[in-house]
Amino acid sequence: MSDPGGPAAAGPLTVDVLAEALVRAETENAEGRPTRARRRLRPLLRDLESLPGTPDVVRLRARALVELAKADFETRGAPGPALDELDAMLVEHERDPSRGWAGLVPAVAGLRGLLALRAGRQHEALHWLDEAVASIDDADPIDACRVLLNRGVLHSDMHHVSLSRADYAECARRSRRAGFELLTFKAEHNLGYLDFVAGNLPDALARMEAAARILPGPPRPTALLDRARVLLEAGLVGVADQTLAEAAASFEQHRRVRDVAECELGRAECALLRGDVAAARRFAASAERRFRRRREDAWVVRAALLGLQVDAVAYAQAPPDAATRTLWAGLSRRAGRLEAMCRASGRTAWEVGAAYVRIEADLARGALDDPEALLEQLGTVRGSDPIAVRLHGRWIRAKLAQAAGDRARAARFVHAGQRDLALHRSRFGSLDLRTAGAVHGRALASLDVELALSTGRATALLDAAERIRAVIGGTPRVNPPSDPESAALLSQLRRLIDDSRGIVGRASADPQRTRAFREAQRLKHEILARSWHERGEAGDERPGRASEVRRLLADRPGSALVDIGVHRGELLAVAVTAHRTELHRLGPAADLSELVRRVHADLEVTANPLVPAELREVAQRALRHGLAAIEARLAPLLGAPDELVVVATGWLGALPWSMLAARSGRPTVVAPSVHHWIRYTGTVGAMPGRVTAAAGPGLRHADDEVREVAALWPDGEAVVGADATVARMIALLGSPGVVHLAAHGRHEPDNPLFSSVRLADGPLFAHELDAGAQTPDLVVLSSCEVGRASVRAGGEALGMASVLLRRGVGCVVAAIAPLPDETARRVMTRTHVLLREGAPVARAVATAMAEDAERTGTVAPLMCFGAPV
Repeated sequence: MSDPGGPAAAGPLTVDVLAEALVRAETENAEGRPTRARRRLRPLLRDLESLPGTPDVVRLRARALVELAKADFETRGAPGPALDELDAMLVEHERDPSRGWAGLVPAVAGLRGLLALRAGRQHEALHWLDEAVASIDDADPIDACRVLLNRGVLHSDMHHVSLSRADYAECARRSRRAGFELLTFKAEHNLGYLDFVAGNLPDALARMEAAARILPGPPRPTALLDRARVLLEAGLVGVADQTLAEAAASFEQHRRVRDVAECELGRAECALLRGDVAAARRFAASAERRFRRRREDAWVVRAALLGLQVDAVAYAQAPPDAATRTLWAGLSRRAGRLEAMCRASGRTAWEVGAAYVRIEADLARGALDDPEALLEQLGTVRGSDPIAVRLHGRWIRAKLAQAAGDRARAARFVHAGQRDLALHRSRFGSLDLRTAGAVHGRALASLDVELALSTGRATALLDAAERIRAVIGGTPRVNPPSDPESAALLSQLRRLIDDSRGIVGRASADPQRTRAFREAQRLKHEILARSWHERGEAGDERPGRASEVRRLLADRPGSALVDIGVHRGELLAVAVTAHRTELHRLGPAADLSELVRRVHADLEVTANPLVPAELREVAQRALRHGLAAIEARLAPLLGAPDELVVVATGWLGALPWSMLAARSGRPTVVAPSVHHWIRYTGTVGAMPGRVTAAAGPGLRHADDEVREVAALWPDGEAVVGADATVARMIALLGSPGVVHLAAHGRHEPDNPLFSSVRLADGPLFAHELDAGAQTPDLVVLSSCEVGRASVRAGGEALGMASVLLRRGVGCVVAAIAPLPDETARRVMTRTHVLLREGAPVARAVATAMAEDAERTGTVAPLMCFGAPV
């Protein structure tokens, strides 16, 4: 009796009825639902046994057995008896080809190739797939397309890019001609994956998205898995992890255990990059267990290697005591065994990875007798490896050179890795991808600082910090092409946010608010995803040098530059004046970071008029206490009698430097890099070519503020009311001069490129400024909190002000906390009076802030970012 889902339910048993049932089973397998396919195939095969053995029935039976072998492999880890039955059919076919099916030989060879490919047995897979292609003229069109697709996958895995591309292109051509939409999609998608293998990540993402449009409905989980690999290589760790989680859930639903394990390996890598060792260990161990149960030895090795790499990261964070040395010794032995296993099986790529772990373990416990000889044995880093593998290889070689006492050679390896990363990131036209790519450079950056510290020279540390910023933080201006779809999506997002203002204050569970939030998140993601397709180009990433700083400070008596950062949890600062350079070790960074967090929280409360007065007073006292505590920690850096330039990124860039008592009335500038400060520091007293002031809606004093500012300058222009549109502001921010904007501002901590200022027709997003053009010398943002930035996994900071600086604006004046409307009007108009009188911008801002604080008793949370143009 047939299964209710089987062919008998459709009517009398005929070849046509059974053929339709087979198509449904094939579809289930192709769509990644092997359990459902098995339920259809077993009754189908029983029904076929009742029919005479005509060539059509033989063909149907063979095809059903092929599908059953695939389904059994996916759900149980082995093809089961179906493959034995196919072998028996091959014997019968050789005995009497006239009674068989001509496509049987390529179909079975293609199946064997696919099973070997899925099990990680590459050379066996290539043998069978080549045999199938050799008889492709006898194959059914669907089998011909499948074998080309699978051989393309194998060639891609073996880094035979040109051979893989040829197979995919031929598969796409044949599939399109035969009307096989799913196979056309897979071939086109895999051509995008080849762009990823070749290092062209923007092209890869664009091609994958175009392929996805071939098929309606939700994205295929295999496509999500591939896309996540590209996103991870780009450094978009959070998005990659979410994509892998979505793919794993779909695979789990259809019991595709092997694919779930692949997703877990990817999630382990994501966790490792974001520093979550516990999660990385959990995912890697789970993946290894799944692969072991399926007896997929190649993937067991891959998962075991990742587990070793996780342990290496964990042990590196532990105190260097006897217990940790014991752990390193055990890791070295395990890595050595895995290395030997990989060598015996010919898995050279994984052998290198295991060797790196073993070497790192032996270095950590001081067990290498001849690091120089080992360094020579390693040879060169392969340029075809993924960026993370290449950078790890550079790091290992640098550590070996360091252990051999050759600091100069170690530095060369570090610098070579930094050049690799710079080239990798230069391919991205999207600011989102460029900043995300920084996550891959953290280990090399730490080693660069370590090597600089070992010289004992403060100038070496400053130069190392600048090299790191040039590679990780520096971004040349890019010119993405005009994209009508992105523009349309931005317009939708703008309207949605503007229309949703009335529901913002509702309870978080309000359905209308929830729908608006989800739709906004969807639009933001889609807008960013489209920007990832943009190609980039290399630009001026030259780091500044300590010698240049001293020369510039020689003409600025009383000024000083402080380059501050964190290394292994310690706060380090290099202070430079015209006559001396000093290194300051300022203790643990964690407690200062917590102080900064509390100060920002207190600033939020003190600026909120809806908070009761007594609570605001409590917050005011806490704010004064917090600022005093920060100042006490940083006292050795703050004494410059004139201008102080602080070069800081990440959370140190959001530290309220200008609000500290020691800097009251003194010009203070926070620069993203030494290079930026040197490049844009202008001549004192230079007059701007054009001053335009614009006002957004909803602020009581904004129109008056911008009219007063415009009136202070010859030919100054005030843009108010309906004229203050997003398009007008983008045009102003793409031309020289000075731009003053008084508007509501909002920093988006979780999605900083959608930080915004509100204009007449909706918000202007930081993302829209990610384009090349001329730029103003000075932008004054008389808005709440748009001077803030969010720190990404690699240490990059993003927000409205930082995007403007990256675009080439010399200086941005912005608030790092809510800025009361009345305070903004007083301080900003006074700043422009001083600018008109010839004061450089940092001095004008400091003087205006000090005067207002003396009158009101409160300090405006304004900062001067960039350079005092």
